[in-house]
Amino acid sequence: MIKLHVKYRLLFGLFLFFTTLVAQEKDNDFGIQLNYHYGFISPHNVLVNEIVKGHTQMTEFSFFKQTTGKNQWEQFYNYPKIGISSVVINSGNDESLGNIYGLFPFVEFPLNHWKIKWNIKFGYGVGYIEKPFDRVTNYKNLVIGTHLNALIFFDNNWSIPVSKNLNTSVGLSLTHFSNGSIKRPNLGINIFAMNVGLNYNFGNTTLNEKSDEKRDRNLSQMVVATTGFKEIDPIGGNKYMVYNVSYNAIKVVSNKSSFGVGADFFYNSSLEPLIVRLQNEDLGKKGNINVGLSGIYSLDLGKISMLFQTGGYVYRSYLQDKAVYTRIGTRYRFSGKLFFNLSLKTHFFVADFIEYGIGYKFY
Repeated sequence: MIKLHVKYRLLFGLFLFFTTLVAQEKDNDFGIQLNYHYGFISPHNVLVNEIVKGHTQMTEFSFFKQTTGKNQWEQFYNYPKIGISSVVINSGNDESLGNIYGLFPFVEFPLNHWKIKWNIKFGYGVGYIEKPFDRVTNYKNLVIGTHLNALIFFDNNWSIPVSKNLNTSVGLSLTHFSNGSIKRPNLGINIFAMNVGLNYNFGNTTLNEKSDEKRDRNLSQMVVATTGFKEIDPIGGNKYMVYNVSYNAIKVVSNKSSFGVGADFFYNSSLEPLIVRLQNEDLGKKGNINVGLSGIYSLDLGKISMLFQTGGYVYRSYLQDKAVYTRIGTRYRFSGKLFFNLSLKTHFFVADFIEYGIGYKFY
C-alpha cells in the first residue's frame, strides 16, 4: 500500500507538471485529467472468487486534445476529446495479483449540450499484471497467466464545470484485462468502479462551425482474413493457430454509424484435441471448422471504425463453447479499399483469441 501511495503522488506530480508547463499557452486544444476509481473485481467465474480479497483502487492520469471540428467526423460526434490514459491499480490482493498498470488511447464523446455534460469514454491498449499465475510461486491465481494483457476501458461520466477551464466529474467505469488465451489461465479480470476526477483545459478552444454535409448512405462489401493463436488446457499446454475468413456487408445509416451482417469461416486447430479429450470423438481436421453468422454495428470516426459484433454458430463440432460469440475490434483504413483489422473474439466474458489481419473492400 505504501508503494502505491508513492505512485499516486508521482501521478499527481505529473498532473501539476503539465499544468505548469502548458498553462502559459493562451490558445491551444490540450488538457489533462486526474481520476480516482474505487470498485471491485467482478466474480464472473467461481475461480475468480479466489483472487477477490478487497476493493480495488485505481488512479487514472490522462492527457487529451479537444477536437475542434477540423475533420468532419469530429463535428458529427459533437467535438469529442481524444487522448491517452495511464492507470495504476491496487487490485486488493497483493499476494496473488499485486498491482496492475495500463496504458491506452481513448476517445470521449459528449452526449448532450447541457452545462453538466454526459460523456462516454472508450479506449483500449495494454495492461501489465504484476503477479500472474505461476505453477510454483503463485498457484492460487487461476485467472490470468501472463504479465502483458489486452486492456479495454469504458467510462460513463458526468462533467461539472467549476470555472472556465476547470471541471470536476463523477462516473462509473469498467476495466477489462485478458490475454486472449495466448497463455492459460485466462478467465479475464473485470473491474467495476465509481470514479471522481478533475480535468483542466489549457487556453481557449475555437470550434469550427458545423457544416450541413452528410455521409453517403452507401453499402460496402468486404472480405477480411485474420489469424491468431491460443493455448488450451491444461496450463502450459501446446499453442494452436486459428484462422478466419469473413464476408461483411455493411451499410452507412447515419453520420456516425453503420450496420451490417457477416458470415464467418473459422479454422481453429485447437478444437481437434479438445473434441477427442472432452467429447470422446475423433473427427479429425473437420472438427476444427466453425461457421457462423453475425450482426455488426460500426462506430465510424474518419479512417478508424470501432466494431461490435454478435453472432451464432450455424455449424460447429465442439459443443463446450457457447453457441454465441462476440467481437470487439478496430479497423484502420490505409486507403479506400485496404484496411487493417484487430479484434478480440469472446464467448460472453471468456476470451477465445485475438485476431490480426487485413481486409479488402471490393464494392
